[in-house]
Amino acid sequence: MRSTLFFCLIVGVFLDASAQVSKTIRIANDNIVRKNSIVRFKLKSAGAKENIYLIDKDKKKYPVQFLTDGYACAIMSLNPGEVKSFKTIRERKSASKADVLLTEAEAKFTVNGKQVIGLQTGKKELPAEIEPVFRRGGYIFPVLSPSGLSVADDYPLNHKHHHGIWAAWTKTEFEGRKPDFWNMADKTGTVLFDGIKNTESGSVFASSESVNAYYDLSVSPNKKVLDENWMIKVYNTEGDEKPYYIIDLELRQQNSTSSVLKLPEYLYGGIGFRGNGEWNGKDNANFLTSEGKDRSNGHASTSKWVHISGNIGGKLSGISILSHPDNFRSPQPMRIHPTEPFFCYAPSQAGDFEIRPGKEYIARYRFIVYDGAAEAAFISRMWDDYAHPLVIK
Repeated sequence: MRSTLFFCLIVGVFLDASAQVSKTIRIANDNIVRKNSIVRFKLKSAGAKENIYLIDKDKKKYPVQFLTDGYACAIMSLNPGEVKSFKTIRERKSASKADVLLTEAEAKFTVNGKQVIGLQTGKKELPAEIEPVFRRGGYIFPVLSPSGLSVADDYPLNHKHHHGIWAAWTKTEFEGRKPDFWNMADKTGTVLFDGIKNTESGSVFASSESVNAYYDLSVSPNKKVLDENWMIKVYNTEGDEKPYYIIDLELRQQNSTSSVLKLPEYLYGGIGFRGNGEWNGKDNANFLTSEGKDRSNGHASTSKWVHISGNIGGKLSGISILSHPDNFRSPQPMRIHPTEPFFCYAPSQAGDFEIRPGKEYIARYRFIVYDGAAEAAFISRMWDDYAHPLVIK
C-alpha cells in the first residue's frame, strides 16, 4: 500500500482584520523534484474582497486559493531536500488569471485569457454527417496546447461515439440486459449531461463539476443506472520551464438502482481519449508509456502514464495522461488502437468487476498538454509529484 507523505508546517499568528502579514509557513520537501507543484496546506480563509499570497525571502509572490475541504493551495517549485519559508500577505482582490466561462454549449476553462479546455453540454450543433443517436454531453472538448493546437477530436467519422476526453462502459450486464453505454449506435445505452455545478475561478485554478447520468435504453421506460460526477480543475501553471497545461479529473460513479451493474472482462471501457484527426493512420500518432512501450507493444499492458502526440499543421504537440496510483487495479491496463489516435485506460481488461447499489467507482487522472516531443523524464517527474503530492500537516 502506498504510504502517505507529510511535511512540516510551522505557524506564527493568524492575521487580524487590520494587519497585512499574518503567519510564517516553512515547507520542507522530500527527495522529489517539484516544479509547478500543487501544494496543499491549512490556512485561514480570505475575506470576499481579499487575495492571499505566500511571499518568499526573494519577495516572489505565490497566489493562494482555497479549496472546499478547508485547505488552501498554491503552485510552487522546490528542489529535493529544499526547505523554504514564506510569509502570508493579504491584498485587495484583483482579477483572476484562471477562469471558467459558461456558455450554452460548453464551459470554457481559460488561463491568462487563453482557452485550455471546454466541457461539452450536448447542446452544440452536430455536423451534418452525425446522426442524432450519437449526441451526448458531459465530456471534455476541445483540448488545446499552449500554442493553441487542438490535440483532441470530436465525433470522428470512423468512430462517431469518440469525444475528446470521455468516459463510458462497454460490455455490461444489468437486470438480465446488456446495455452498451459506449457504442451508442446500438441504442442500448447512453450517457446524458445533467448539469454543471460548483463552478469556481481564481488565481491558482478554475474548477467545475459536470453531472452526468448513464441510461439503459434497452428497456421501456429507459432506466437510469449510474449517476456520474466529473470534478475538473485547470491550473494556472507558468514560469519555471516550457509552457504546459495541467488538467485534473476526478470521476465518481454511483449505482443509483437496487440492482448490480456487472462489468465483464472486455477490451475497452473506462476513460478514453481521441486524438486530433491528423493523427489517423498507423504512422501518424506516437504512443509512449511509462514502461517504455509504444503502439506496437503497449496495448493490453499496464502503465502509470501514457503520452500521445503527432503533428498538427506541421507542428508536433501532444498530451500525457497520468493515472493515479489509488485507481482501481492500478497500474491500469490500456487499450491502444493499432491505426487510430485512440487510447483508453480499461480496468475491465483485467477481469470482471461490478458496481453495487449505493457504491461508488472512483477514478482520478491528470492530463498534461504541451507542444513538442514526448519527454519521458519530464512525464515521470510529473507523475511522481501527482502520486505523492506535497501535503503540509
